[in-house]
Amino acid sequence: MATLIEIARKANVSVGTVDRVLHNRGRVSKDTRQKVLKIVNEIGYRPNILARSLSLKKTFMFGVLIPVPDQDGQYWELPMSGIRKALDELKLYNVAVSLFTYDKYSAFSFHEACQNIESSLEDLDGLVIAPVLSKASELFVSRLPESIPYVFIDSYIPDSRCLSYIGQDSFQSGVLAAKLMQMKLQEGKVIIMRILPIDYHIDDRVRGFQFCIQQNNHFTVSMVDVDREISPEIFNEVSEKILQENTDLLGIFVPSACTHQVAETLVQNDRSGSVVLIGYDLVEENRKYLKTGTIDFLISQRPALQGYQSIYSLYRHVILNESVDQKVVVPMDILTQDNVDYYQG
Repeated sequence: MATLIEIARKANVSVGTVDRVLHNRGRVSKDTRQKVLKIVNEIGYRPNILARSLSLKKTFMFGVLIPVPDQDGQYWELPMSGIRKALDELKLYNVAVSLFTYDKYSAFSFHEACQNIESSLEDLDGLVIAPVLSKASELFVSRLPESIPYVFIDSYIPDSRCLSYIGQDSFQSGVLAAKLMQMKLQEGKVIIMRILPIDYHIDDRVRGFQFCIQQNNHFTVSMVDVDREISPEIFNEVSEKILQENTDLLGIFVPSACTHQVAETLVQNDRSGSVVLIGYDLVEENRKYLKTGTIDFLISQRPALQGYQSIYSLYRHVILNESVDQKVVVPMDILTQDNVDYYQG
């Protein structure tokens, strides 16, 4: 295995100079830096990160800003499971996480979580952020010092300086949902049931769906907004009213993990099977209605993989000093009644 001494000998510089180049600290001339990095690449040098972590006696602490895990049908427990898996694999390297959760339907709760992060910045080496409250998240990351790298999962904020975004192409997933709808229906009335409050990625899904299905003039598409903050009972009442006012309704697209709530209303009103229902994410309640056929399709965005890769992105950037992909687009998995039991995403 190549060592710092070997690199220093080949570059005709001191070991200290090599160390400064590798860790991007101290003053090194441009020519010397380029010469050292060229030799590093040629001989395939990789630092002994385990030894470095132990010698530094440092815990690398990554903050995770994420909604309360049991919200949205326990959707947020899925990326947390990926985060825990990554932590288990990286525990030898002194990687740890500080969790900052918030109620995604409360601006005050989000603000409070951000304040807790800001008061802990000296102890944090990076952040994983699920920016589902788009405007508030945009303001928060604009205040972060440049020394704190952050990774977005689930949703994305344009024109930010995030280290990496890990998630779906939301617009294209909306296009996919529209194509699935057209596989089940040749024509008819379709409603997009948008659960408020929305964020960038929900809005992108809606735009993708509209873009695709409106090219087919055999469909009539309308939008209905439902506030997720209302009680389940009122939500069901609102959904039921929509069904009663649209007796000729043939399809519903729900661009979030709340699809199971609409499915419940369909069952209660004997419309299961007569209305095509397409939504997102394999939370347990969605799984139940997918298996009974009330939900026709779910599009999965592999949330566990997003959480897992977010920790590894920070690990590679902060500890290995490696470059990471600025955008990691996860696959769009189509789940049905027939394949859901075999899905490992």
